Amino acid sequence: MIARLAIQCKLFFERGVCSSAILTDNKLRSLADSVMCHRIKSVFSSTRIFCLKGMVINSVSKVTQFSGHQGSIYAIGQGSSSDFFYTGGNEGFIVEWNINLPENGKLLVKVNRPVYSFLLDQSVQILYSGTASGHLHVIDLAERKEIRNIEAHHSGIFDMLAYGQFIITAGGDGLVKIWDKVNLNLVQVLNYSNKSARTLAINHKLKLLAIGYSDYHIRVVDLNGLNLLQTIPAHNNSVFSLAFHEDESLLLSGGRDAMLKSWLVNKQFAEDVVVPAHTLHIKHIAFNPSNNLFATASMDKTIKIWRVDGFQLLKVIDYARYKGHTNSINKILWLGDETFVTVSDDKTAILWRIN
Repeated sequence: MIARLAIQCKLFFERGVCSSAILTDNKLRSLADSVMCHRIKSVFSSTRIFCLKGMVINSVSKVTQFSGHQGSIYAIGQGSSSDFFYTGGNEGFIVEWNINLPENGKLLVKVNRPVYSFLLDQSVQILYSGTASGHLHVIDLAERKEIRNIEAHHSGIFDMLAYGQFIITAGGDGLVKIWDKVNLNLVQVLNYSNKSARTLAINHKLKLLAIGYSDYHIRVVDLNGLNLLQTIPAHNNSVFSLAFHEDESLLLSGGRDAMLKSWLVNKQFAEDVVVPAHTLHIKHIAFNPSNNLFATASMDKTIKIWRVDGFQLLKVIDYARYKGHTNSINKILWLGDETFVTVSDDKTAILWRIN
């Protein structure tokens, strides 16, 4: 029986889906002794470990590809409408794209270091850009020019979020900083680790900030008093992406260990589901606008689409089947419930449509 399950496990992992069985710890231990299923070894201590039944999305289409960057693309941000988006590359280009005119990317500004993160404030037509040097660049979209350049961190700004009248930045110096959005004065510094703060997520209902670090932990902060509430030993390596579900009951995390995990917010962030989702680092997790699907992007050059209900894997998008990316996929941006854009180390962005 174990041999049969091991062979099944191997086949499903190769195809990017898992079996319908929910395996017991004893079976997993036996399977982990097989070379074919060695990747399961690291997750024995989890509360529940799911191998998920694959379902079918009727179709996936590669709508168009956007080329023009001279290096890896690390950042993507929402534009003024669902037809527009911004990308930031290793060469420092910040480019505006129109999905209806993919050949006409417009260079917005060029900064002097690789671009890691974006935050759009549409109410005042300002785009904030974080770079590898730790500088926060403020770009006036109406004038199409940079109006401020702030030395915000001593190392790269990996993520940025808005919360009310504040901007929150996560830095490679291990610091999380809170800025007044109006004048960009520094309001507060959160210093919990000497390792990089890689990713941020906000639970607006409960006023919680989750921070993922390269010290393998997630830290949860109360946004009312800015107090550290919880430190979670989350992954076996750096935590690269966090995402709260809209109903506020789940926090998803992905890391360098290639594991996708969910945490129960209303049970003090107890570990819930653990999935060996990719073969290399999970770089990004993003929910679609209706919050019934989410996508994961990986260094293994694949995009995976999952259904929130049951964590069912619906589709694996790769180069062999869909002429996808040829290198690490770094970020995902949903433009609608069935359309999203991905960016990659292969210097391109791709617009996808699922049905």
